[in-house]
Amino acid sequence: MATFNTHTGDGSTVLFSFTFPYIEESDVKASLDDVDTTAYSFNNATTLQFDAPPALNAAIRIYRDTDSSDLKSAFFAGSSIRAKDLNDNFTQSLYVTQEVQDAFTVTTSTADDALTKATAAEVSAGQADVKADAAVDTADDAEDVAEDAADDVK
Repeated sequence: MATFNTHTGDGSTVLFSFTFPYIEESDVKASLDDVDTTAYSFNNATTLQFDAPPALNAAIRIYRDTDSSDLKSAFFAGSSIRAKDLNDNFTQSLYVTQEVQDAFTVTTSTADDALTKATAAEVSAGQADVKADAAVDTADDAEDVAEDAADDVK
């Protein structure tokens, strides 16, 4: 399950929906052009309303960042365990795992893209090196022709 949704700003729209579940509203975050923002509120359970319309072509990312610092429920010796508390802890763990998995996928994809670009740059550099060598050879040939022509003139 995806833990984020992306949109592109059009300079006038302020409402953007998302499709992932969350535990608390504070677990839902947003960024504009990869910069986190808090300039939004909840219009409803699955729609954020930005304070101002994101700029034309702004990259909007609405994502879930579940708090993992504490379990939702703690259990103590001798106390009863409620199914809701167990489910809440499981859901929290599941969401954190999904978020880590999505972050890994995005990071791996970014690394793959970087490797592809680096490989293409290496190929381009190799082609440029071949062309440079050819240009040096052409210049050397021209120099030889010029020297021969100068010798013929003498």
